[in-house]
Amino acid sequence: MGYMNFKNPALEKLFKSFKWARNNTIEMFEKADDNGILDYKASSKKFTFQPIIWQFQCIVTTTDTYYRILTNNKNKKFGILVRNDEVIQKRNIKKQEISYILKQQLIELEKLLKDFDEKKFEENVNKIQAISNHEYMHHGILLLMFREAGVDLPERFRKAFAL
Repeated sequence: MGYMNFKNPALEKLFKSFKWARNNTIEMFEKADDNGILDYKASSKKFTFQPIIWQFQCIVTTTDTYYRILTNNKNKKFGILVRNDEVIQKRNIKKQEISYILKQQLIELEKLLKDFDEKKFEENVNKIQAISNHEYMHHGILLLMFREAGVDLPERFRKAFAL
Protein backbone atom coordinates (compact mmCIF):
# COMPACT_ATOMS: atom_id res chain seq x y z
CA MET A 1 0.00 0.00 0.00
CA GLY A 2 1.45 3.33 -1.01
CA TYR A 3 1.06 6.70 0.60
CA MET A 4 -2.38 8.20 0.35
CA ASN A 5 -1.18 11.75 1.07
CA PHE A 6 -3.25 12.39 4.16
CA LYS A 7 -2.69 15.71 5.91
CA ASN A 8 -2.37 13.81 9.19
CA PRO A 9 0.13 10.90 9.21
CA ALA A 10 -1.46 9.26 12.27
CA LEU A 11 -4.86 9.27 10.56
CA GLU A 12 -3.29 7.83 7.41
CA LYS A 13 -1.95 4.89 9.43
CA LEU A 14 -5.33 4.39 11.07
CA PHE A 15 -7.05 4.50 7.69
CA LYS A 16 -4.61 1.96 6.21
CA SER A 17 -5.61 -0.41 8.99
CA PHE A 18 -9.28 0.20 8.27
CA LYS A 19 -8.69 -0.29 4.54
CA TRP A 20 -7.11 -3.68 5.24
CA ALA A 21 -10.08 -4.67 7.41
CA ARG A 22 -12.59 -3.46 4.82
CA ASN A 23 -10.89 -5.45 2.07
CA ASN A 24 -11.23 -8.51 4.33
CA THR A 25 -14.91 -7.69 4.77
CA ILE A 26 -15.39 -7.50 1.00
CA GLU A 27 -13.65 -10.87 0.54
CA MET A 28 -15.77 -12.43 3.29
CA PHE A 29 -18.96 -11.11 1.71
CA GLU A 30 -17.99 -12.47 -1.70
CA LYS A 31 -17.01 -15.84 -0.18
CA ALA A 32 -20.33 -16.07 1.71
CA ASP A 33 -22.26 -15.16 -1.43
CA ASP A 34 -20.29 -17.63 -3.60
CA ASN A 35 -20.96 -20.40 -1.06
CA GLY A 36 -24.65 -19.59 -0.68
CA ILE A 37 -24.50 -18.96 3.07
CA LEU A 38 -25.75 -15.37 3.30
CA ASP A 39 -29.04 -16.60 4.81
CA TYR A 40 -27.28 -18.94 7.23
CA LYS A 41 -28.02 -18.43 10.94
CA ALA A 42 -25.88 -19.85 13.72
CA SER A 43 -27.74 -22.23 15.99
CA SER A 44 -28.02 -21.90 19.73
CA LYS A 45 -30.55 -22.83 22.38
CA LYS A 46 -29.73 -19.70 24.37
CA PHE A 47 -29.40 -16.99 21.72
CA THR A 48 -31.12 -15.85 18.55
CA PHE A 49 -28.64 -14.98 15.81
CA GLN A 50 -29.13 -12.85 12.74
CA PRO A 51 -28.20 -14.36 9.35
CA ILE A 52 -24.79 -13.75 7.82
CA ILE A 53 -26.15 -11.14 5.40
CA TRP A 54 -27.31 -9.08 8.36
CA GLN A 55 -23.69 -8.82 9.56
CA PHE A 56 -22.78 -7.09 6.29
CA GLN A 57 -25.93 -4.96 6.30
CA CYS A 58 -24.94 -3.79 9.79
CA ILE A 59 -21.39 -2.98 8.68
CA VAL A 60 -22.76 -0.94 5.77
CA THR A 61 -25.29 1.01 7.85
CA THR A 62 -22.96 1.70 10.78
CA THR A 63 -20.20 2.93 8.47
CA ASP A 64 -22.78 5.12 6.73
CA THR A 65 -23.94 6.56 10.04
CA TYR A 66 -20.43 7.47 11.12
CA TYR A 67 -19.79 9.01 7.71
CA ARG A 68 -22.95 11.10 8.13
CA ILE A 69 -21.82 12.10 11.63
CA LEU A 70 -18.36 13.09 10.37
CA THR A 71 -19.88 15.17 7.57
CA ASN A 72 -22.41 16.85 9.89
CA ASN A 73 -25.40 15.38 8.11
CA LYS A 74 -28.62 16.14 9.97
CA ASN A 75 -29.64 12.45 9.92
CA LYS A 76 -27.44 10.62 12.42
CA LYS A 77 -29.64 7.54 12.92
CA PHE A 78 -28.11 4.09 13.12
CA GLY A 79 -29.55 1.08 11.30
CA ILE A 80 -30.19 2.91 8.05
CA LEU A 81 -28.39 3.69 4.82
CA VAL A 82 -28.94 7.15 3.33
CA ARG A 83 -28.35 7.42 -0.42
CA ASN A 84 -29.46 10.48 -2.40
CA ASP A 85 -31.77 11.48 0.48
CA GLU A 86 -33.44 8.06 0.35
CA VAL A 87 -33.49 6.20 3.67
CA ILE A 88 -33.04 2.43 3.37
CA GLN A 89 -33.57 0.22 6.40
CA LYS A 90 -30.74 -2.18 7.24
CA ARG A 91 -32.74 -5.30 6.32
CA ASN A 92 -33.75 -3.82 2.96
CA ILE A 93 -30.21 -3.51 1.62
CA LYS A 94 -30.06 -6.08 -1.16
CA LYS A 95 -27.21 -8.56 -1.44
CA GLN A 96 -26.56 -7.31 -4.99
CA GLU A 97 -25.75 -3.86 -3.55
CA ILE A 98 -23.60 -4.79 -0.57
CA SER A 99 -20.25 -5.40 -2.31
CA TYR A 100 -20.58 -2.16 -4.27
CA ILE A 101 -21.50 -0.16 -1.15
CA LEU A 102 -18.62 -1.63 0.87
CA LYS A 103 -16.16 -0.58 -1.85
CA GLN A 104 -17.78 2.84 -2.33
CA GLN A 105 -17.64 3.59 1.39
CA LEU A 106 -13.90 2.94 1.35
CA ILE A 107 -13.46 5.52 -1.40
CA GLU A 108 -15.77 8.05 0.27
CA LEU A 109 -14.08 7.72 3.66
CA GLU A 110 -10.62 8.11 2.16
CA LYS A 111 -11.68 11.29 0.34
CA LEU A 112 -13.18 12.67 3.54
CA LEU A 113 -10.44 11.75 5.98
CA LYS A 114 -7.37 12.62 3.90
CA ASP A 115 -8.08 16.33 4.42
CA PHE A 116 -8.53 16.13 8.21
CA ASP A 117 -5.86 18.19 9.92
CA GLU A 118 -4.63 17.35 13.43
CA LYS A 119 -7.38 19.37 15.14
CA LYS A 120 -10.20 17.78 13.14
CA PHE A 121 -8.66 14.34 13.68
CA GLU A 122 -8.42 14.87 17.45
CA GLU A 123 -12.04 16.07 17.58
CA ASN A 124 -13.23 12.95 15.74
CA VAL A 125 -10.75 10.20 16.64
CA ASN A 126 -13.33 8.22 18.66
CA LYS A 127 -15.82 8.24 15.80
CA ILE A 128 -13.17 7.27 13.26
CA GLN A 129 -11.88 4.47 15.48
CA ALA A 130 -15.45 3.25 16.09
CA ILE A 131 -15.77 2.44 12.38
CA SER A 132 -12.80 0.04 12.55
CA ASN A 133 -13.81 -1.38 15.92
CA HIS A 134 -17.28 -2.18 14.62
CA GLU A 135 -15.87 -3.85 11.52
CA TYR A 136 -13.52 -6.04 13.59
CA MET A 137 -16.36 -7.03 15.92
CA HIS A 138 -18.31 -8.32 12.92
CA HIS A 139 -15.21 -10.16 11.67
CA GLY A 140 -15.26 -12.17 14.89
CA ILE A 141 -18.93 -13.03 14.46
CA LEU A 142 -18.40 -13.91 10.81
CA LEU A 143 -15.43 -16.11 11.66
CA LEU A 144 -17.63 -18.20 13.97
CA MET A 145 -20.54 -18.29 11.53
CA PHE A 146 -18.34 -19.33 8.61
CA ARG A 147 -16.85 -22.12 10.68
CA GLU A 148 -20.25 -23.34 11.83
CA ALA A 149 -21.52 -23.23 8.22
CA GLY A 150 -18.50 -25.29 7.14
CA VAL A 151 -17.04 -22.62 4.85
CA ASP A 152 -13.38 -21.62 4.95
CA LEU A 153 -12.54 -17.99 5.46
CA PRO A 154 -10.68 -16.18 2.67
CA GLU A 155 -7.01 -17.14 2.61
CA ARG A 156 -5.61 -13.69 3.44
CA PHE A 157 -7.85 -13.51 6.52
CA ARG A 158 -6.79 -16.99 7.67
CA LYS A 159 -3.09 -16.19 7.15
CA ALA A 160 -3.26 -12.83 8.93
CA PHE A 161 -4.78 -14.35 12.04
CA ALA A 162 -3.10 -17.78 11.78
CA LEU A 163 -6.46 -19.56 11.63
